[in-house]
Amino acid sequence: MASGVTFRLVPGLSARDRAATLAVLENAQWIYALGRYPKKQVLDDEIDVRMLRDRIGAMRKAAQELSPAQRKKIDVPWARLEDDPDETPDMLWTVAKKVTPKVLAEMRPLVSDTPEAAFLITPEPKKTAAKKTPKRTGPTKARTRGKIGGKNPRHRR
Repeated sequence: MASGVTFRLVPGLSARDRAATLAVLENAQWIYALGRYPKKQVLDDEIDVRMLRDRIGAMRKAAQELSPAQRKKIDVPWARLEDDPDETPDMLWTVAKKVTPKVLAEMRPLVSDTPEAAFLITPEPKKTAAKKTPKRTGPTKARTRGKIGGKNPRHRR
């Protein structure tokens, strides 16, 4: 009898693309985790900036291992993941905040049939700010105590 665990096979990924995707996702998790801290805290610390740079570099290298056909299928801003010799810490932060969640969201389903996928994080969806209702001007019901036009409508004669 087989165990109760079944994995859904995702068609169309070669062994090379699967390995590259897992490598991209592994590094993207570290970058995503760093991006959860305040920007000033991360960018003011040399060690954090170095780790961010190294992990983005490793993610870029792994992304280059993906086949061109597979890259076209994935909706990720690949241009942002290309090496830039003049990259500043602010540019690294932009990759961490804007590109990495998209990479995680788009590439994670591709390897959902592997045991490693159980340990991959899923980025939290962005929360939209609740719209505030505009403050009403003029008298409210509490102030008039039911008296509109000088008479109480509940006491009709």
